[in-house]
Amino acid sequence: METEYSNTQALLNASQSKLATMSQIEAETKKRNEIYARFVNQLQKMIDAGQLSVSIEKGRIVINLPDNVLFKTGHVNVNAEGQKVLKQIAAVLKEFKDRRFQVEGHTDNVPIKSARYPSNWELSTARALNVVHLMVQEGVQPQNISAAGYGEFQPRADNDTPEGRKLNRRIEIIMLPNLEILSNELSKLIK
Repeated sequence: METEYSNTQALLNASQSKLATMSQIEAETKKRNEIYARFVNQLQKMIDAGQLSVSIEKGRIVINLPDNVLFKTGHVNVNAEGQKVLKQIAAVLKEFKDRRFQVEGHTDNVPIKSARYPSNWELSTARALNVVHLMVQEGVQPQNISAAGYGEFQPRADNDTPEGRKLNRRIEIIMLPNLEILSNELSKLIK
């Protein structure tokens, strides 16, 4: 009888622990959704103007900026309009001091013909770095932001059409999920 009670108590404790873990994961998901709604609200004027879009993709909040908003074709310096847009985005991002962001540069598959940028990787990375530098100048914490260049290797559309290539040339600012909470809590569920 005592063994049965002990086994039942152990199962109850394990179930309560798993429930607490699931509650923490749910709270993190709810927080991400609240952040998404806040992002959309604060960036709505730029969304309406077609300067950017905001979405949740693979559990990450993604701000998508077409390259023509930020750069001249084949160039890496952010143009005047792009600087204004990025300053507004930086004002929103710097409010989230407990979150990390990655600026991702993407291109179409048309090879660049430049001694300075021998491939689209260099071009996409240079663009992402320039955006990061501007964000840091505008107050985003440097320890919370990074840059990555993907060149043509993560297309959003078919590169066989001008419209598809246009969609592929972009900068994405990703709010990285707080994996620390999820990984810590998920490991408790596996036991």
